[in-house]
Amino acid sequence: MEIDAGCDLSPQDDTPQTHHGQDHDKETPPLAKTSCDRCRSRKVRCDRHHPCSYCTRTGVACNYPTRPKPRERRQRVFISEAYERKIDFMAKKLEEVSRALGNIEDRPRSSAPSDLSPKPTPENQATSSPAGGGSNRILTPKSEHHGESSLSAHASHANKLLRDTVRTKPPLDVAGRMASVLDTLNRSVKHREAEDMYPHARTLESGCRLRDMPMPPVESALACLRMAQEHPRVKMFWLYELCSMPNFTEHFLKLYSPGDAIHADMIVVNAGLYWLFRECKNVTPDSTGKSNLESHARICRDNLETVLSNLPFHMPMTIVTVFALSLAALYCFELCKLSSAWSFMVAASQMSQTMGFHSAAAMSRDDSAMRKQKMNLFWTIYIYEKGLALRLGRPSTIRDSEITIPHMEIDRSDTVNWGWMPKWIELARLQGMTYDQIYSPSVWSQPQAIRASRARRLASDLEALTTRVTPEERRYMDMLRQSVGDELHEVLVRTDRVVQLSLLCLIYKGVPAETGDATASREEYISTAREALDEHQTCMSIIANMEDDFLETYINWALLQFPFVPFIILFCHIIETCNEDDLNRLRGLIENLESAAVEPFSTGVKKELRLFKVLYDVACSYVNLKAGTVEMEQAVDLETDDWGHVSALMPSPSCIWTLAPAPAADLAPDAQRGTFSTELPQPAISQDPSIIHQQVFSGGSPGGQFGDLNLEVDQQGLQLGNWLYMNDQMMRVLEDTYF
Repeated sequence: MEIDAGCDLSPQDDTPQTHHGQDHDKETPPLAKTSCDRCRSRKVRCDRHHPCSYCTRTGVACNYPTRPKPRERRQRVFISEAYERKIDFMAKKLEEVSRALGNIEDRPRSSAPSDLSPKPTPENQATSSPAGGGSNRILTPKSEHHGESSLSAHASHANKLLRDTVRTKPPLDVAGRMASVLDTLNRSVKHREAEDMYPHARTLESGCRLRDMPMPPVESALACLRMAQEHPRVKMFWLYELCSMPNFTEHFLKLYSPGDAIHADMIVVNAGLYWLFRECKNVTPDSTGKSNLESHARICRDNLETVLSNLPFHMPMTIVTVFALSLAALYCFELCKLSSAWSFMVAASQMSQTMGFHSAAAMSRDDSAMRKQKMNLFWTIYIYEKGLALRLGRPSTIRDSEITIPHMEIDRSDTVNWGWMPKWIELARLQGMTYDQIYSPSVWSQPQAIRASRARRLASDLEALTTRVTPEERRYMDMLRQSVGDELHEVLVRTDRVVQLSLLCLIYKGVPAETGDATASREEYISTAREALDEHQTCMSIIANMEDDFLETYINWALLQFPFVPFIILFCHIIETCNEDDLNRLRGLIENLESAAVEPFSTGVKKELRLFKVLYDVACSYVNLKAGTVEMEQAVDLETDDWGHVSALMPSPSCIWTLAPAPAADLAPDAQRGTFSTELPQPAISQDPSIIHQQVFSGGSPGGQFGDLNLEVDQQGLQLGNWLYMNDQMMRVLEDTYF
């Protein structure tokens, strides 16, 4: 093709032309991938030559964007299993260091060296057994509020009573010699160690589920279930108060079958099998069989604690969940972990009330079997919750005025399982009323006459309940005797009596000291405390030859669930009177608890034993010091006219609560052993304390002056003044509602 030389060519014609020939394609430079900068900014079509036709025509420089930097190839990271373990180890160590630093910041400063070892915080994670150290643990709270009806409150009152007594400057400086003993008692009352809440929980490996935990052999479990149906003792002491056999078998088959299982099922089955294996062990004569059943029980115990340590915050609101929470509360109560037991029991109580277990209208559409199951479960929760609330000094979460379901009606076929329920429902109701009407903080602002009247009415109701025997209860006791034997039947009856006497002591203690019948009420509750300790001595003498598990059950039920105030009451009475018979009663209780505290399932017993032993040692020290004081006073010649005149003015014991020490001239022969005579001379002139104090410090003469007496009378007057001052302070302590 030829081009006309005369044609007017545009600037674009000056650019190299593209030819569709093979030779021309080889000489043509490659086109750019993008338009030049000017064409792109002016939105002009660019032919992507260099320079492009538009830039050539306009006479500007043609610039193309620089090519982007090619992406660098990423280096492949090789992470082996060893590296993963190292990373996990480093993360774990960093977490422990952060916790240790947090504990150092939270810990109060003291002169003692600090422990820099990491202290794990309570978390909702799987805990480990002692062998698997280093993992997170759930700890019991170091400080916890306990109300006026709790055992710790009574121990604190006894501590304060003793401290006020020895600080009244008695002769021979008893206060100084008792200082170290008081410090020991104070530390024991306030002592509370943090401990593992679930010490036997397993450590869940990465990727493992609760469902994958080992279970006892199914053959052993089925054999024990068969024994629960056939053996009368196992049938009596197992879970019939909470769940019938068909319901438990349903949960058992669900957990032992492949498939998913919820937390409630795992709690029900592991807790049920744990108690079942232990009950079957008690009736198995073969030592090998006992050992196997004990090992199976430990497996279920470890599984149960692992599940409890991994419970979610929210659980489905079903009757199975209520049942599982109730079993968890009973298990924690058995281990004397009362705060955990209270948490589970409150959760079960609130959930049962939310589902209407206490309302007849809410269960109107249920069939008879479901209605009966709900009522039985609710009343069982009611009994345990009321007793535990009084034990901890807290208000109950169940209000009696909101319960509309009837009390349980016991059929003859259910007598062996539910015959005890009606009486214990009434006892639980009295426990709730005891806190509401005597120990609730709002009650202390009410008039003393009202408080005393309520206490007397509650005591009367409790006495009527303990003496009343219904035909259903009589039939239940006969069946119980046939099932467990006469010896164990006697222990169960006496255990109930110990619990009732402890509650009666709590009620009598609520009578204010200033009321007119205070002296009579004081004598009643001191005699009740003595009767409670005597019943306990009888029970322990019978239980000593029985199975260890039953000894633990008795200790937990009779001494740990209820505030065992008889011990505290007699301790305070010993401080006042130095009564050696009561001191021997305390020593007997200490010896019984020491013999029981060596068993493996007795952590709660050891806690209570530590407190009781310190109180007993303090009482012994105080009685010995007082006995030495009396002997020293007998060596002083006090047979003067002034002493005889003042001793004739002493108030009689009927006018005061405390049994005051007698003067040296009137001491009974028991004074040589450290006790005091209860026979004091009657006042000859007046019982007005102001007149007594006036005559004491004036040397016995109504018109005499202190400076008119000689040195010998001064010493006698000072000794007598100190003695009267001590008794006056004791009266003030007694008036401060310590009893």
